[in-house]
Amino acid sequence: MKKAAKDQSDQPSSRSALEEEDLDWLNMAPVGREFGSKDYDRLMAHDNLVYAASTSADPASLALRVFLDDERTTPEGWVRVYWPDEAIDLLETKAVSEISLDHDLGNDERGTGYDVVLWIEEAVALRGFIPPKMTVHSANSSARKKMEAGIQAINRLLKK
Repeated sequence: MKKAAKDQSDQPSSRSALEEEDLDWLNMAPVGREFGSKDYDRLMAHDNLVYAASTSADPASLALRVFLDDERTTPEGWVRVYWPDEAIDLLETKAVSEISLDHDLGNDERGTGYDVVLWIEEAVALRGFIPPKMTVHSANSSARKKMEAGIQAINRLLKK
């Protein structure tokens, strides 16, 4: 029995890497409008915005204003995101001119607004990232102070 298993592992794989990736996608749990995902439209709009910004010849001309919050009403003219990874996706495109951050987003395991501040600080320090205008609108006073201190640290890095 062990010999048969060894003989199989010695055989070259008949599947290409692309076929393996296709199989991974096919085996993935369904998540879409047709399967009842309430976030489908929002996530598709987010993906389309990231794609448009990342393929634009001049992403900065898009001048996106990003509002990270889980509860408040999105101000007119702003793009709403609910989680730090969504905000960071947009920041990475270099199309964001302004970002307003809440701290408490309803699930600390998924992240907080402070995680976005930390990402921006690291990107500025290590990769020369030029951050957008940053504001904090969190009602959590201690978290607000921590986030504002992080923004001040980013501004000091920019002055060096």
